[in-house]
Amino acid sequence: MLKNDIPELCLYFDLEWVPDAAGARRLYGLPPETTELEAMQALWEHSPQYDAETNPRPFLKYMFSRVVAISYLARRIVYRDEGRTVEFRLGSFPELPVEGRDVSEAEIIERFLDSVGRRRPQLVGYNSVDSDLQVLIQRGMINEISAPGFSKRPEKPWDGDDYFDGRNSEGHLDILKRFSFDRSMQPKLDELAKFCGFPGKIDMHGDQVTDLWLAGDLRSIIEYNQTDVLNTYLVWMRLAYFSGKLASEEYFEELEGFRSFLEAEIEKPEKAFLQKFLDKWPA
Repeated sequence: MLKNDIPELCLYFDLEWVPDAAGARRLYGLPPETTELEAMQALWEHSPQYDAETNPRPFLKYMFSRVVAISYLARRIVYRDEGRTVEFRLGSFPELPVEGRDVSEAEIIERFLDSVGRRRPQLVGYNSVDSDLQVLIQRGMINEISAPGFSKRPEKPWDGDDYFDGRNSEGHLDILKRFSFDRSMQPKLDELAKFCGFPGKIDMHGDQVTDLWLAGDLRSIIEYNQTDVLNTYLVWMRLAYFSGKLASEEYFEELEGFRSFLEAEIEKPEKAFLQKFLDKWPA
């Protein structure tokens, strides 16, 4: 299952994106007065999967999708006089609180990749090899971003972590790839989290992100994005426990520590939404 011991710094991450209206205007030569929704509609209608009645908003190629939020949970092992402890930090690009939707895609991708390149955490995602990683690279190129630290690869597989070699390295750990190989049998994060007794998605799903964006509600998108990151971490915990990388005492102690972390986060006005997450996670 998991080959290596758990690194001292892990970063659980997730992205949210919407159809790229500006790109659609360039691609199809649409007039400047074309609205954002009309430009998005052009992308949907040019998709081979488009059907006005059964599939009016088909899933688009990643290059056609503008990243609007990147959320993460950092898990770090620290050693102090009282011994070894696990510390967490929940954040996003852009950061909460946020009003409106004034966000630069280039800036949030660059800031995220720069941080990853400098700190070199283990990246942990859910279906991230087939989605999030590809989005970061393609949209990073489109936005003329340079990410040498993130892109650095060892000369030989055994010389260090490699974010782009899931066979020889756990530098990028896609949880889904560890237990599901038949695409028709792959569970969604929401499904697996809820079957494990975790909260899963709360109040919304991914197909609502575009409408929230068009309504100018970036805050709700980021809150949803951060909730997905929390579920990713909890599912990872179950996987680490199953794989024997966490002993029973370590596993249950960390879950309690994580619950305490969330209770402290709720005291921040911009993190009050996490109360719903705790309410759906029985002690």
